[in-house]
Amino acid sequence: GGEGEGEAAVARKRLYWPRCPRECRVYVGNIRFGTRWDAVREHMSAGGQIVFGRIIKQARDDENAPGGVRYVSRGFAIVQFATPEDAAHAIETLNGTTLNGRRIFVRPDESRNRSNNKGASEEAPPAE
Repeated sequence: GGEGEGEAAVARKRLYWPRCPRECRVYVGNIRFGTRWDAVREHMSAGGQIVFGRIIKQARDDENAPGGVRYVSRGFAIVQFATPEDAAHAIETLNGTTLNGRRIFVRPDESRNRSNNKGASEEAPPAE
């Protein structure tokens, strides 16, 4: 490790969820398809300081897409806050609010450690 790490190594690391107790993360459900992460982040930042997050996507076979696969929103996001207090505040204040014309629900993230999740859904689509 140390100073010699190239940009690729740094970029690769960024795919992983920062270490934090699971209580820092919330599940945001019922997100309208086509909603961008920026909109989710902006909406959820009313709850506290956001460290990381993404709209979870699923790979679908599509012969017209580059590489034969396109990534489609599964209609939910995971948002990680700086502290469990921020996450709790977000759940308290943002559950049932409207994002992009749709009522969302915000609850604790029940999943296990996401950085060990082997599912393709967390990864960014491979660069062409």
